[in-house]
Amino acid sequence: MIANTQTQQAVIIVGGGLSGLAAAALLARAGLAVTVFEKASAPGGRAISRKHSEFYFNQGAHAFYLGGPGEKLLNELGIHPQGSLPERSRFLALEAGKVHKLPTGVSPLLSTTLLKPGAKVELARLFIALRSMDLARLHNVSLQDWLAREVHHPQVRKLILALVHVTTFTNAPERLSAGLAITYLTPLVRYLDHGWQTLIDSLRRVAEEAGARIVTRAKVAAIEAAEESHTVRLANGTAYPASAVLLAVDPQTASSLIANGTHKELRQWAAQAIPLRVACFDVALRRLPNPHHLYVLGIDQALYYSVHSAWAALAPQGGALIHTMKYFEPEEPADPKSTQQELEALLDTLQPGWRDEIIEKYFLPHMLASNALVEATQGGLPGRPGPAVPGIRNLYIAGDWVGPQGQLTDACLASARQAANLIMTTQRAEREKYAIVD
Repeated sequence: MIANTQTQQAVIIVGGGLSGLAAAALLARAGLAVTVFEKASAPGGRAISRKHSEFYFNQGAHAFYLGGPGEKLLNELGIHPQGSLPERSRFLALEAGKVHKLPTGVSPLLSTTLLKPGAKVELARLFIALRSMDLARLHNVSLQDWLAREVHHPQVRKLILALVHVTTFTNAPERLSAGLAITYLTPLVRYLDHGWQTLIDSLRRVAEEAGARIVTRAKVAAIEAAEESHTVRLANGTAYPASAVLLAVDPQTASSLIANGTHKELRQWAAQAIPLRVACFDVALRRLPNPHHLYVLGIDQALYYSVHSAWAALAPQGGALIHTMKYFEPEEPADPKSTQQELEALLDTLQPGWRDEIIEKYFLPHMLASNALVEATQGGLPGRPGPAVPGIRNLYIAGDWVGPQGQLTDACLASARQAANLIMTTQRAEREKYAIVD
């Protein structure tokens, strides 16, 4: 453990979202002095939740991946998110206005009216083949090219594209890495009781109990990099020395904070990052008019619908919290009015009478779902940047666009772990070097 003394320069983390809080907890537990600067009034970023009456609204539909690097890190920190897995046997598909069973297993595959017999046979063979597929060879292959080569039935292609929408938030098969898409094709997820705010609160608690200092309403204006230590300058002019800096922010913000946006690699990473955006329309209802429609995936439209409160404590007894979502193509312009009408029409189809039961609703017309599409032309997951920033010692990045592991929350937490490990290793080596000199 590295000693945490009053004279020790802090590791400064810019950004108090999932990545920043996780890294702070890891570093503080290792004995390092840690300060997190968060520009908002509270940490959490896109993972914050808000409570209305007895309903808990996330920033759109969130699901926590099980069995990946994110869950592993949280378990290490003693954080065990509570909630339930949605029942796949209740999953449905919507095509041409008709509802079918979503073929998520042997029984629904045999009984679904979504697919013709030939498509069912191909899908069954495909899922068997995926168990032994070498995904490392597909990082540089687009999902579109892989589908054209490996999947012959158009119904199966449409189904896979629909599954990829919901698991990756991506509506760009010509760009998306097949290696990522197939990895997350049928993940196990958990809906969290009382929203993702519980996860943020747990990470903050662990970090602060270990000694991390979290400062809100503190916007960082610039990082002045130097050989021995860095200086973090806030928008109010206050400057703080730092033994290391972790930028747990989006790629554009990370680039802007270093050398007035002229750092070569950071600038390149910001320029090549393609953000993923979605529209979210979430409603709280007194009751659910149709209790049979709990989860529906659009097949011929890039739409999603789920009653998250059916599997997590997000609504009072008898009430229901529904998430609906539209997945935009990259650079697709937002038309809030028509998009809301489209999502309301989805609710009209699946929950007729919902308007008479509404208690609260929230519409996010163009929400950021991820900072960067995982592109085949960039090498897929292994081609993502960081966590170390080339050319500047003790400067690191973390977030959903960083590192070779996972996507979305998994990427946030995995890159936080990788950055924290690098910082701890470097700090320990430097302290040992100075101890030898002394």
